[in-house]
Amino acid sequence: MNPIDIRHALHRIPELAFHEHETQAFIRNLLDEWKVLVRPIADTGLLATWNRGGNAPYRLFRADMDALPLQEATGAPFSSIYPDRMHACGHDVHMAVLLGVIRRVVDSGISGNLLFLFQPSEEAGGGAERTIPDLRNYDIAEAWAMHVTDEYPLGMVVSCPGLLFASCLELDCRFRGKSAHAAFHEQGRDAIPGCSELLDSVYRRNWDGDIVRFGRISGGRVRNVVADECTLFGTIRTKSRDRCQSVTDEIVETAKEIAGRRQLNFEHVIGARYPEVRVNQSLFTAFEKIVPVTRCEMKYTGEDFGFFSLRWPSLMFWFGTRLPDQPANGLHHPGFLPPDEAVNNAIDVFWKIMTAETHI
Repeated sequence: MNPIDIRHALHRIPELAFHEHETQAFIRNLLDEWKVLVRPIADTGLLATWNRGGNAPYRLFRADMDALPLQEATGAPFSSIYPDRMHACGHDVHMAVLLGVIRRVVDSGISGNLLFLFQPSEEAGGGAERTIPDLRNYDIAEAWAMHVTDEYPLGMVVSCPGLLFASCLELDCRFRGKSAHAAFHEQGRDAIPGCSELLDSVYRRNWDGDIVRFGRISGGRVRNVVADECTLFGTIRTKSRDRCQSVTDEIVETAKEIAGRRQLNFEHVIGARYPEVRVNQSLFTAFEKIVPVTRCEMKYTGEDFGFFSLRWPSLMFWFGTRLPDQPANGLHHPGFLPPDEAVNNAIDVFWKIMTAETHI
């Protein structure tokens, strides 16, 4: 199979975080056919190894595998075969590119020690963190990854040294009260006003460049009964893990004060939390000598590649996919569909990285 056929095949079988069994089997079959040493990692991921460099350290190249719970609306002939699941973040392209690079490695027989990580659960659950215990067994000198986006034209490579992506944290804020019929509402303790007051407080506050947003609210059971429970589901985006925690603590303290005044119970749940992604300056300097790189400002996108950049010198970059006169749907949109041309173009970029001297 060529990289385009691989991309189409992977796009058809999107799977959610830590359920990438069909995807894992598809990739493993290809790597076994190519006689590449590969083994499972983090349950539904795969780690392929190319050892042609003696005792030299490894260079790690990562592609994420999981899809999103969306109904596809691209109209592509290779659309998802599953309802309410699609590759709306381009991970099908990421995997096809990494497989295309591996095929070139096999065909060329290049020297060097390389790790190719097919990482599960980037969208939820922090799959990158789950791979680290196994990756510690390797002497890794540097880690690389890309992310496609239609924010930029096809083929544009975009990154910056230092802080590239924000640290992010998922936060659920739940108020519990007491139900009562609306006709006798004074006998209950309404959880909805607790959520409403917290939401108003958070949105009125100046977070000084941090992002705090609640994208979902759920509460109550029927229209004529006081809600005994109401929950806000939100995300926090800051420039560091420590600041993420500080913002969370502030919100929780405010919620507890509101709950106390309103005779409600309050509890919070922290979901996935990702550290910020930092691009190593030396790798970036070397990268600019290999391909034309457009510098960008730091983005508030969350990416669990941050777990790697905390541990090893790392570089991540955006890879543009927008065709001329094509509207930008943006990531996580049911119409997001990078063109096939992006696959081979991105393979060429990684091949330049792999065959050039980028070591720090």
